[in-house]
Amino acid sequence: MANMESFHTHPLGLVGWIARVVQLISSIIVLGITAWATRDTKTVTVIFTLVISVLTLFFVACSTATSCLTRRHKWHALILIMTDGVLSYLWLTSFIFLSLDFNRISCRIIRWNGETVCSRKYTAEAFSFIAFFTTVLGLVMEILYIYYAKPRVIREKNDAPPEHHLAHNLNEAGLM
Repeated sequence: MANMESFHTHPLGLVGWIARVVQLISSIIVLGITAWATRDTKTVTVIFTLVISVLTLFFVACSTATSCLTRRHKWHALILIMTDGVLSYLWLTSFIFLSLDFNRISCRIIRWNGETVCSRKYTAEAFSFIAFFTTVLGLVMEILYIYYAKPRVIREKNDAPPEHHLAHNLNEAGLM
């Protein structure tokens, strides 16, 4: 009987867990900054980044819980792969939007909500890139797990002589 080692206990999975924790922390930081920015402004960049932060928290929690429940099967990492594949593109888009919106102007210009706060916008931009990078890192770890993780083979030890197996099989088939 072949039993697959869980992604969550495999060395590749442990690196993936570290990346996932950093991803969630980055998402929470970006969520806080963009939620603060929506008090006075409703630009597409801020709203999009806020939505991606919330979706990341929700989908990572759901996909991780589902993956933990189905960890006896090799395909349990596919749920994480699909989630990280979609979220990586969303975080890349968010990072590009933030970069285009903030880096072409000087910090002397008031941008978000009437205050000149360069550190917050650069922090949101930096942590959105960290969230993108750790999402891609988690995706790579999950793909490597699918390709390189070997099933653990558990062989049942049977001390019965071969004649007993033959007699048992013939009896089960109704021939004896």
